[in-house]
Amino acid sequence: MIEATTVYGLTAVVYAVALVVLWGWLRQVSPEHRRFCTPIVLVVALAGVASAVVAAGVGTITVNGSEVVVPLFVESMIAYGVLYAVMARLADVEGRALAAIVLTPVVQRIAFEVAAVSGGIVALIGLVVVVGGHLAIAAYLLGPVWTQTRGVPEQRRLLHWKARNLVLFLIGMLIAYAVIALFGVFDAFVSLAISQYMAVLIRVGFAGFLLANLDAVGSASLRPTTASETTPAD
Repeated sequence: MIEATTVYGLTAVVYAVALVVLWGWLRQVSPEHRRFCTPIVLVVALAGVASAVVAAGVGTITVNGSEVVVPLFVESMIAYGVLYAVMARLADVEGRALAAIVLTPVVQRIAFEVAAVSGGIVALIGLVVVVGGHLAIAAYLLGPVWTQTRGVPEQRRLLHWKARNLVLFLIGMLIAYAVIALFGVFDAFVSLAISQYMAVLIRVGFAGFLLANLDAVGSASLRPTTASETTPAD
């Protein structure tokens, strides 16, 4: 059986290789687009550091008989918050709406960790928060936020649409797996391997998607819209 530290070490190597590629790609992106791309690339770097720390045997504690990997727990809250923030900023969301979008995945992550180390009604409440939070944020993004994007240039609105769908799908897939894993369907190694694969897929996959598409949009599509511009239809 491969040790957990080995899996985390290999994950850190994957992040390191991805970071080199993404950083080189980022240097080719125009400065005005880097404000969207840089935070996501930094998330990949942070994930690599967190995985390396855990591979070194640091940061894992036991709560109620269950292990909590503190570096990955903290990193995931930051990563999901940044991921949602960048996706929302593509639609010019700001203020309280942006705060709500960013805080939702953070609360979900905390709720899942509570569910994982608890039992009974506390665990059930945690799972309800995780699943309900995803449904709530999906409804908010598909409803009010999408309506708000009518004032956003067409190509940028399309980019937000694609980013939103990708984020909701990836996080939804992660939540479905995590809830199933809580019931002991997978053994420890398979569960760890799948969770690390999905973590890499979400972070590196979204970074690659954003870099590829932002470069194609062009600076004209990122300027503030004017009254003379036609808004895209739903």
